[in-house]
Formats: sequence, C-alpha cells, structure tokens
Amino acid sequence: MALSRLGTRNRPGDFTWPGFVDALASLLMVFVFVLMVFVLIQANLAYRLSGQDASLSALRQELAQLGELLSLEREASSVLSADLARTSAQLAIAEEQNISLTSQLETLSQQFASESNKSQELQRDLDAEKATLADLQRQSSTRIKAFEAQITETSQRLSTQTKALSEQTRKAGEATMEVERLTLAMESLRSELSRIRSLLAEREKQAEEDKIAIANLGKALNNALANKVQELRRFRSEFFGRLRNVLEGRSDVKVVGDRFVFQSEVLFDAGRASIGGEGQAQLAQIAMALTEIIDQIPEDIPWILQIDGHTDDVPVSGIYDDNWDLSTERALSVVRFMIKNGVPASRLAASGYGEFQPIATGNTDADRQKNRRIELKLTQRVQSE
Repeated sequence: MALSRLGTRNRPGDFTWPGFVDALASLLMVFVFVLMVFVLIQANLAYRLSGQDASLSALRQELAQLGELLSLEREASSVLSADLARTSAQLAIAEEQNISLTSQLETLSQQFASESNKSQELQRDLDAEKATLADLQRQSSTRIKAFEAQITETSQRLSTQTKALSEQTRKAGEATMEVERLTLAMESLRSELSRIRSLLAEREKQAEEDKIAIANLGKALNNALANKVQELRRFRSEFFGRLRNVLEGRSDVKVVGDRFVFQSEVLFDAGRASIGGEGQAQLAQIAMALTEIIDQIPEDIPWILQIDGHTDDVPVSGIYDDNWDLSTERALSVVRFMIKNGVPASRLAASGYGEFQPIATGNTDADRQKNRRIELKLTQRVQSE
C-alpha cells in the first residue's frame, strides 16, 4: 500500500493501477515467503513430532487447514490477476486475512515451541525409560547367565554322580563275580590242600626212608673219599720219594711239608720268566718222575699238580707290569714246559702270588732270595658240582 501511495504522488493518475499491482506483487511475495517458512516449519515440525500423541495430529490438521487457506489465497491472487477490478476489496480482505494468519502463525509458533518442549520432555522420559529398560535387560541377562551356569553345574554334577553310580554298580558286579570266583578257587584249593597233605604224608614217610639211605650213602662216600685220599697220599709219597731221589744233594731245592720249593735262581734269570738250561734239566727229571706214576694213579682220583710262583718285594722293571705279572708268567712257563714233557694239561694248574706270601719276613738279600721261589704241590682237585 505504501508503494502504491508513493507511486500516486509522483505519477499521473494513469499509473495508479501499476503501483497497486507492484504492491500486490510485494504482498504476494511476502505471502509466498511466509508460506515457504511455514512449509519448512511444518516439515520440520512434522519430522520432529512424527509418531507423537494426539495433540501433534491436531496440529497437523490445523496446518492442513492453513495450507487450504494458502491455496485459497493463491486462487485469490489468480483471481486478482484475472480481474483487477475486484483487487481493492479483496486486498482489504487479504490484509485482514494476513493479520489473522499472522496471529495464527504466532499461535502455531507458540504451540510448536510448547510441543517441542513436550517432545524434549517425552524424549528425556523415553531416554530414562530406555536406560531403565537397558538396566533391567542387563540384570535379567546376568540372572539368566547365573541360572544357566547353575543349571550347567547341576547337570555336570548329576552326570558325574550318574557315572560314579554306574562305576560303583559295575564294580559291585565285578566284586560279586570275584567273590564267586574266589569261592570256587577256595573249594579247589581245599581239595588240592587235602591232596597235598596226603602226598606230604607219603613224602615224609619216604623222606625218613631216604634219610636212612642218605646216611648210609654218606658213610660209604666218606669211606670212599678216605680211601681215595689215602691212595692220593700214597702216590704223592711215592712221587715225592722219586723227586727226593732225583733232587738228592741239591741245597737250592727243599721239601716244605707237602711241597717242593725251588729257588727262582735255579730256573730263571733275574727279572725273567723264561726257563734256563739248568732249570729245564731239573724240570725234565720232575716231569719224567711224574709221568712214571701217572699210569698207576686211578682215573677216579682227582689229583692235580699245583705250581705257584712267588717273588720278593723289589719292584720289577721292563716287560712286566709288576711282581704279580712276573710270578704268574713264571708259573705258566713251568706249566708249559711240563705239558711239552708229557704231563697232561688237565693235571696242571698255575698261580702267581707276587710278593704277598713270603716265607721270610726280613729285608736282607738272603730273606729276599728265600721268597723268590717256585712251589710244586701234588694235591686233590676241587670237584665242581
């Protein structure tokens, strides 16, 4: 209206109508802007308040009515564009309607603010309810898990007890079978025990008879052994008698008890185990005397010629490790010589004693010479069982 008045002052009366059209166009632009703002507010309100209670639905209805009114305004604008004669009257009506719409817009804005506050309160209540629901869900989940764990534990305990009961049942069955088997075995053992007692009585009777027989056999065996020992003594006396004749007049060969003792110097050089020429001659005579009486000794007499080597306590040097080694090798040399001269190897034995069985305990050369010796002994061989 202001624009139209300005245009009326400065222009002739012919230009009143275009000024009015400009004012009407400006008003229409304002309406369009307000309508756009209203549409945007309505869209925002519809987006934010969708799904709310009945009051929001009533607000939508009012907005729909406002949209219809705006549609009517559009039609009025079209009518004003088509019929300019009625624009003035309708403009007044439009101004009144604009004022009414402005009031309605303010009312709607207030209602929108109120509804927005209500929506925020509802949203807070909804968030609180969601939090409460989530808490309840967590508590319910915890209780369900605890209940499930308790059920699982109870199931496992029940399964274990079931297995234990089955195992005890199986063991009870096995024990019953074992008792039956042991009962049968006991009956069998009783029968066997009765039979063994009968056999034992028979064996005891037989043992008494065997004791008498064994005693008689022992007496006979002792008599036989005594006879064999006497025979061995007789042949040993004969053998020693011949050796005395062979070795008569030699001071380096002595008879000590039941042994002939040769000084080592007669047979060996110092520190050696090979028999010298003179020693071989002496041993050859002994071997001859022994072979002459071998045929006269019965085969059942277990005799043997024991040859023992002894040394002094002076350590050896050279090819032998010690006096044990030297004494043993000298005894073996005598055995080998006897075998070469016809004495059966089964009737010969060799031992070395080193310096550990001396016959003289002094430290003089004469004492050491006595300890360096070879001993010959005709003895009884130990029979193996």
